Amino acid sequence: MKHFFIILLCISSLTIPLLAKESKKLKIGFGSCLHQEKESPILKTIQTEKLNYLIMLGDNIYADQLFANDKIPAYEKQFNRPEWKAIQKDTKLLFTWDDHDYGINDSGAEYSDKINSRNVFLKYVLPMMPKQISVGTENNEGIFYSYWIPFQGKKIHIIIPDTRYFRSPLEKSFYSYLTGKSQYSPSSDTTRTILGKEQWEWLLKELSKPSDLLIFVSSIQVLPTEQPFEKWNNFPHERDRLLLALQNANTKGLLLVSGDRHIAEIHEFKIPNKSSLIEITSSSLNLPLPFLPLEYDSELKIGSAYKNENYGTIQIFLKDGKLHWSTSIKDLNGNSVLELHSNLPTNQYEKK
Repeated sequence: MKHFFIILLCISSLTIPLLAKESKKLKIGFGSCLHQEKESPILKTIQTEKLNYLIMLGDNIYADQLFANDKIPAYEKQFNRPEWKAIQKDTKLLFTWDDHDYGINDSGAEYSDKINSRNVFLKYVLPMMPKQISVGTENNEGIFYSYWIPFQGKKIHIIIPDTRYFRSPLEKSFYSYLTGKSQYSPSSDTTRTILGKEQWEWLLKELSKPSDLLIFVSSIQVLPTEQPFEKWNNFPHERDRLLLALQNANTKGLLLVSGDRHIAEIHEFKIPNKSSLIEITSSSLNLPLPFLPLEYDSELKIGSAYKNENYGTIQIFLKDGKLHWSTSIKDLNGNSVLELHSNLPTNQYEKK
């Protein structure tokens, strides 16, 4: 079986109206890195999309604080924006966090006020999310959860792990010590973890549940290995375990979405005799850093990165009784700048 996709760069966006309950199309948005102190015109663009769902991939605020209560003013300012109420008229919201809303820059399990940070985060985002969601462990640790979308007799499974609360310390690179910049080396210590034991057990159970399309959400990038910042490959044994688990997931189709990087990219991990793993990274909603060298060459990358404000969309539709999808990275005005399509059922691809 051949694996392939159509990539269209810098073309006009597809406009699809919000779909009713029995619609033949479903539209899911995603994005990350939204600074509360900056103007956010992209939120108005997202509002006009009339998405069915919007997944916020992390860094919903920028409030690096040693004490979580000091983050509260940032949450207040962020979620008092009128755009949020406007977006919620048409769109259901799903949230996860990343370092700047969780703790301090690049922090993990070592963050001393993580319990209170969890409480503060959930106080603001849970009222904006579907009520049936159960978050974290039975002992109220972490914010991982999954969400099911029934669509035209098919099942779409969204899995949102927590890459912060349980994560072991990162291993700084030699270059990081020389320059003071936050750059990291892959750790050879296999006792280190991203998800922790209990969350891994939960994830494997979720991946065993049958679905027609699985959307795996990670606040940090999964597939890329070359960039020196935060990523799953800072713990190569964890990345390998995750990739194997995703390949064996009980689903007919799979997409990965991620944020964090302040650029938008698409990566493909090819698997012999199986469908490729595809990851779409969208960042930043209002904090682009185009003057920094954030893009790195990778044999997995499709096309080039987009470096200005952006958000992503996944459009899902039914054809001949099977799910198909297309995904786009869109700019500040809603124009599509990167696109990827499945032209056969979600577990098959062909060259064109």
